[in-house]
Amino acid sequence: MKRAATMAIAMALLSSEYANARDPFEDERQALPPIEEPADAVAFVVPAGLYYVTDIYAGDVITTSGVTTTYSTSTVHESPGTYARVIDVVDTGASSAFDGTSFNGRGALTDGRALAGTYYENFVLTAAGYVPVSIVFYQDDAESRRRASALSPSPVPSTPAATAAPAVSAVASRAVVTPAPSFKPGAPIAPAARLQVGVALAPDGPTLGSAEVLRGRLVHFWPRAFANDIAVPIRSWRLVSAEPDRVSATVGNVEPLAAQWIRMPNAGVRWSLRFEIFTVLAPTERLEAQISITVRSPALID
Repeated sequence: MKRAATMAIAMALLSSEYANARDPFEDERQALPPIEEPADAVAFVVPAGLYYVTDIYAGDVITTSGVTTTYSTSTVHESPGTYARVIDVVDTGASSAFDGTSFNGRGALTDGRALAGTYYENFVLTAAGYVPVSIVFYQDDAESRRRASALSPSPVPSTPAATAAPAVSAVASRAVVTPAPSFKPGAPIAPAARLQVGVALAPDGPTLGSAEVLRGRLVHFWPRAFANDIAVPIRSWRLVSAEPDRVSATVGNVEPLAAQWIRMPNAGVRWSLRFEIFTVLAPTERLEAQISITVRSPALID
């Protein structure tokens, strides 16, 4: 009995030592940092009228032909990965809130009036959205000199000489800059311009009403838009017909539609591709373009 009591006391003491034992690695452990909730993603705000730049500013140009001097802007076809938008169109002599902000300045006619033209704002796309980086002025104006008479009668001595006509007269102001056939920032389109759309087989090719394709051949189709025969960028397109056996996508913007026909149509049947198109110039105006397709079977080679 005495021995049993001694064993019970020993077990109790041993349990107490384990309960009060200290972890030898306790000081080396580090507390885990608190878990932070991820911040909300920054909502990208696309500035109104923004488009991808394909022609960049290369310098101001002044040319004279006869009695007319023309003030224009030269460009270089290049895609620097930036974006731009029109921020102001000014007439001859009119002031602008952006005067003095462009890196190339705004010139003047020989009589001192400021040149007509267009201000553009340039952007770069960053992780935080579209960031403005510069403003550029594209000049577009002209003026003509009046030819003086070769011979003019001498004034009567007692009569005061008539005031001479001014040497320079500027051309009439224009509401918008005359557009040029490209996407370059120096060619804005009048808001009232009538838009036309079509489908081409190349990014800068002519629009076609019909095309012949080989069965099994992958063909690219480019929706295109024009205002007064001036090409304007596509904002988005959607394929609204479903004849192709295979297509790369049913919606897009700058990329073409890649289509492939495997089946042959019945004799005399012509299929078609029909697109719904929205442009950068009129982003809410729905336009439709269609191209008829004739599928040919290529010759078999043994």
